[in-house]
This record gives sequence, C-alpha cells and structure tokens, in this order.
Amino acid sequence: MSEGGKSVEAMDSPAGSGSGLSVSRKLLGRYRHVMRVGLMLGAVVIDLLVIGLSGMLVTYVRQGGLTSSGWVQAVSLLLPTYLLAALALRAYEMRSLRSLARAIFSSELALGAAAAIAFSLAFALKVGEELSRLETGFTIVVAAILLVLVRIVGTAMLRRTFHAALEQHIVVLTDGSGIEPHVDEAMTSMIDVRQLGIVPALSDPAFFNRIGRVGRDADRVILAFEDRTERLKWAEAMRLSGLDAEMVADVGDVQPIGLSNWRNHSTLVISRGPLNLGERLLKRTFDLGVTSVLLVIFGPVIALFAVLVKFDSPGPAFFVQKRVGRNNRTYKCFKLRSMRTDLADEVGGVSVSREDERVTKLGGFLRRTSIDELPQLWNVLRGDMSLVGPRPHALGSRAEGALFWELVPDYWSRHAMKPGVTGLAQVRGFRGATEQRTDIEHRVAADLEYINRWSLWLDIKILLMTARVVMHHNAF
Repeated sequence: MSEGGKSVEAMDSPAGSGSGLSVSRKLLGRYRHVMRVGLMLGAVVIDLLVIGLSGMLVTYVRQGGLTSSGWVQAVSLLLPTYLLAALALRAYEMRSLRSLARAIFSSELALGAAAAIAFSLAFALKVGEELSRLETGFTIVVAAILLVLVRIVGTAMLRRTFHAALEQHIVVLTDGSGIEPHVDEAMTSMIDVRQLGIVPALSDPAFFNRIGRVGRDADRVILAFEDRTERLKWAEAMRLSGLDAEMVADVGDVQPIGLSNWRNHSTLVISRGPLNLGERLLKRTFDLGVTSVLLVIFGPVIALFAVLVKFDSPGPAFFVQKRVGRNNRTYKCFKLRSMRTDLADEVGGVSVSREDERVTKLGGFLRRTSIDELPQLWNVLRGDMSLVGPRPHALGSRAEGALFWELVPDYWSRHAMKPGVTGLAQVRGFRGATEQRTDIEHRVAADLEYINRWSLWLDIKILLMTARVVMHHNAF
C-alpha cells in the first residue's frame, strides 16, 4: 500500500526534518500509546509530589523543620482523595493535559474536592485535633499555586516536545475522490486503494492481515469513498476487522454507531474496538503480572518437556505456526511439538482426531494435559496474545471441508481482541476437532459473547475455571 504514492514502508519511516516531529515517526507509530500512558502516569506522580512537597514546605517555613508529623497526616489525607477526584474528573486524559484551561480547571477542582473530603474524613475519624488547620489550609493554597505552575509548564512541554505523540495518527483509505494530503498533517497517512488495486475480500485472510497491519498503530481509520457500493464493502470489512473506523459519507444504508468529524467533513463511526486504552492497559498489566508468576512456575516444566520432545521423535522441540491475532494480523504462535515433523500440518487444514497417526506418544500426553500450550505464555509476554481471549486458529482451519470464515459470517469479528491461551469457549467445553459446522459456530458465539461482556473479573473467572478443563475428553 502507499501513502500519496509512497510504499507502506514509507508510512513507518522517520519523518523528515521539516515535519516538526521531535522523535522518529516509526518509533512514535509503534509506541505512541505507551508514551501516552507514560505521560499520564508521569502527570499523576508529579501532582502527588507537588501536594507532598507543599505540605513539607509549609511545615518547614512555619516551624523551621520537619519534626512535626502534622504535615504527614494532612498529606496522607489529601493524596488519595485528590487522586480519586482527579481520576473522576478525567484530569489525566490527553485532551485534558494538552489543554491549559482544561488542565488547570480539572486539577484545581480535584484539589478543592480533595480538601473537602479530607476535612470530612478528619472529622469522621476524629483525627481533627491532631491536624493543624492553619498548616493544612496553607498546604492546600500552596499546592493550588504549584499545580497551576506545573500545568503551565507541562502543557507547554507536551505541545512542544511531545506534539507528535499527542497528535492523532490517522489512516485514510480512499478511492482518490478529491481528498488530498495536507502538509501540516504529518501523522495522517493517505492510502489510495484503487491505485494499489486493493479490494475488500471478506473471504481472504491475507486481506484482513494487510488491513490489520495498516491500521495497527492508528488512532482512527477513515474511509473516504464516493462510490456507494464500495463504501458498503469497506464498511463491512472494517466492522469485521475490529479497528476503530469512521466514514466520510452520507448515511445511506450504513448503520453508524456514532458521529465524529475530520477536517470539515462529518464522519460516521461505523465500528469500535471492544476495549478503550485504559481497559487495554488494565488487561495488559494483569497479563504481565500473572504470566510472570506462571513462567516462574511452569518454566522448568516447559524446559523439561522440550528436552523430552527432542528424545521422543526427531525434529525441533517447539512447533511454530502462523495464526490469526488481534485485528486479524497474523503472528507466530508457539507450542511444544506434539506431532511427527514429517507429517506436521503447517497451515492447520486437518484437525487432529483420536488415534491420529501424526501425534507422537509423548505428544498425546502433552495434548491431553494441555502442556503443549504452555509456551504460549511467551506469546503473552511478547504482546501477541492475552491469558484470556478467543483461541487462535490456524489459517487453514476447516469444518465440513470449508474454511471457518466461509461458514460463520461474523468469524473475523472474533479477532477484535487478542487471542487467549484460554477462553470462554474452552471452559464451556468447545474444544477439540471441528468436524461439524456447529462446532465452530458455538466457539465463535462464545468468543463474541466474551468480547461484548469483557471485564477483568470475567478474565479471572475464566482462568479459575480453566483448571477444571485442562484435561478434557476432547483434548487429543
């Protein structure tokens, strides 16, 4: 694909010196969400430090030292209440941090709310006698002044140094219908699909993989097509892709879920990813924490069976297969090898059956106990997978002789979230060979239910339930 006649690689290349970007475009494109989370966490830490230092400064000026513990109690009440109030007011969202007026208003309002709550708690907990009301009041005043100064400096730094991280990365898929790139839109990629001969192919995993990679680091994907039929085809493709997509068009027969704008055009929001940035951060943090513990426990088990696999049959210890991941991007999935190398099915076109001659003696045990899946913990650490999510399928997976996406119209929608080491379908017993159409229909239905119902508690519940189905009669 191209961007104004450039190749896809050019879209990821560092921006030129005249673009005004402080960091390479490729780096920002890949890590912009990480940078945004870092900036938000940095703002939280700075605010808490400002309040803490305000209490210390007031006590030091009034008493000539920090021997009194009154400031500690005051700050201890202010810090958690301020943080809760600031989070409730969305003071750390990027739109709040980059707008000076919004940044000052939200921080000052949060501080006022924190002061009111802190004094109420002090009265309720009967610790008011131990607090110096004068020092606490001065602490709040000094903190209010310092927060304003910090917001002025912080907003200026964000606009100047981190402008490219704050600016939205927009990918525009167009048929060349009079929409031209603007020189001041350095983070906007214009892709003329007609010029490149790209046509929505809803039965082609290569198409979804390509689109998933183009929109991988985009904040918004905008469709700009004049032809009504072409708009509808691309709208359906975006709905199945799991990307955040909008359309420059009249409503027509499209069923939008929201309205937005781009330049002077109204856009129809036609699809949304299932999780916002905060939810993805929460899920990722949970994955990393639990996976780190699991690798400490199961790392020696993986190493032991890797050695046993080598002794059991000739070939590598691990089986690496291309599978479909989030937003239909393919990735390399790791498993302990359970089949003979000379009979292995690289594309997964034939489901494993009972007494399958391709499965080795040790492989049968690995599959029955699900130990062969343990190396996917490495995929979780890499960010390709999550602990819980729709199970990843090989590109050649079939039921009744047909590819999965040929049997289930909404099949691609199951990839709106990262694939999981375990999932809702698995704990409900939908695993093993997919011989009948209903086998894959039940799994996709469970996957879509999981995506629509996601919560951290649901992930924890599924992980706990997985222990019951590690050994299953359909695991062979």
